Amino acid sequence: MKRLLRYLYPYVRPYWKLALIALFLSLPFAGIKGVQVWLVKHVVNTLTPHANFMEAFKLAMALLGLAILNYPCRFFHFYLMRYVIDLAACLMRNDIYKKLQRLPLSFFVSNKSGALISNILNDTRLLADGLKSAIDIVREPLTAMVMFGMALYSDWHLTLVILIVAPLFILIFVKSGRKVRGNQEEVQEQLAHMTHAISEGIGGQKISKAFNLQDYIRNRFQKVQERFFRFQMKTAAVEENAHPLVELVGALAFAGVILYAQHRISIGAITPGDFFSFVTALALMMDPLRKYSQANVRINQARAAGERLFEILALPEEQDEGTIELKEFKDKIEFDRVTFRYKEGEAEIVRNLSLTIRKGERVGIVGLSGAGKSTIINLLLRLYRVRTACGEGEIRIDGINIEKYTLQSLRQVFGLVSQDLFLFHDTVQENICVGHTYTTADISRALTIAGAKDFVEQLPLGIATMIGDRGTRLSGGQCQRLTIARAVLRNPAILLFDEATSALDNASEKEVQAALDRWSSAADTTAAKTVIAVAHRLTTIQNYDQIVVMRDGEVIEQGKHDELMGASGEYYKLYDLSMRGRSS
Repeated sequence: MKRLLRYLYPYVRPYWKLALIALFLSLPFAGIKGVQVWLVKHVVNTLTPHANFMEAFKLAMALLGLAILNYPCRFFHFYLMRYVIDLAACLMRNDIYKKLQRLPLSFFVSNKSGALISNILNDTRLLADGLKSAIDIVREPLTAMVMFGMALYSDWHLTLVILIVAPLFILIFVKSGRKVRGNQEEVQEQLAHMTHAISEGIGGQKISKAFNLQDYIRNRFQKVQERFFRFQMKTAAVEENAHPLVELVGALAFAGVILYAQHRISIGAITPGDFFSFVTALALMMDPLRKYSQANVRINQARAAGERLFEILALPEEQDEGTIELKEFKDKIEFDRVTFRYKEGEAEIVRNLSLTIRKGERVGIVGLSGAGKSTIINLLLRLYRVRTACGEGEIRIDGINIEKYTLQSLRQVFGLVSQDLFLFHDTVQENICVGHTYTTADISRALTIAGAKDFVEQLPLGIATMIGDRGTRLSGGQCQRLTIARAVLRNPAILLFDEATSALDNASEKEVQAALDRWSSAADTTAAKTVIAVAHRLTTIQNYDQIVVMRDGEVIEQGKHDELMGASGEYYKLYDLSMRGRSS
């Protein structure tokens, strides 16, 4: 219990006043229950064959008045407690989600996204349930277990009075059940949206970090969660209204039982002891023992969930020790004897790499799978760091080690088009603008360069068309064109292409490549773009200023297309293999 409260205290603390009011409201209805039991004793003593009817009537009205007083106290106690607990759960989900956005890419490579989604949704729910159960243990007194059969055994005539009002109970349950089911459908729908948002945020980490989209993605998640919270509170209002209403109807039935019992005792049908047994059975039909057994299970579940969540919150975040703002790329990129492996003890992915890329150059990086091509892009973006136990050497931009630049300013100069397509469940416009504001002319120009304008104009709502989860309403080639348009619209100084046209057919690839070449060569921009392209289709980079050939993490050839073809080395073999593949 103490550990559970320690987990939850920081999230409940901002709303301690509401929590205190809610706990204070539990005192009256707890006291009311005690007074009701006390009144029952007087009822037993009063209801004799010679009892005064007005005395019995006063007792009945007193019990009814207590139930009426209990109604608002009980409703606001439970509603306020749920409000505080569910709001604390929202804060916790936000903290976990924010933490995930700040973790290094290596964390997501080694952890399943489904487990992380479960942490955010299910574990926070278990913690909230555990806190509710902890309050149950504090609030509910231990009582004896009573069954409905005991009431029948005491006097079935009096039980009939209870059964007469049973339709009222059924009506309350049916109406509240319908409302809860209707609200719960909305809650589940919003929960599905929240799962989508979480999946997007986790699945698109590479794009999120490369484009500095952490705040944008976090804001999308916050909007979805606010809608989810509103529907939760609608459901809570219905559920917590039903409980005291049932008790109020039960009090009406109990008042009738008292009046009828006076008649039964006056004719000698039952004894005061029989009536006392019946009343006790009704008073204790609240099933508190069940709540205690459930509370014990839920608290243990909550404790385990809290440990999982706080393990995530304690993880080291993506390091950003740089203090220099990279405002403009002016000169060159240098890889100085860079060696890197993804984990200690594993084989080196990049080995003793030295490479210089000057501003305005277009550099192609080629090689067989596993040669280390994409790792170069990962290191440039600082998705993985050279300056760790897994790496040696350094990468410099304009003569300064990239470790000294702030992460956001470093990634701001890059535009990444990856073979790992990532699109939001949103409109075409939102997917290429990703939270930024651009003119219609800028958007149209980016779509044209990416070869996407024609198919976008044919969509039902143009750029306002929803494209489905991860672009499921579009073809792979259309999705890839949108990711190219997103990078172009950003107008970065350095373009990173990691198999940027892999999903396009040959004709479309040639068309898009020509447009990208024109754009990157400063025809429409203030300065020529620096292009670093990882390519399997070598025709896309044969006109580049420099081609780097890699094998087993090392640069084995370097030069222009004609020079490398004339050398009849590794590049010649790769090009020949590529051309034969295109022909087939």
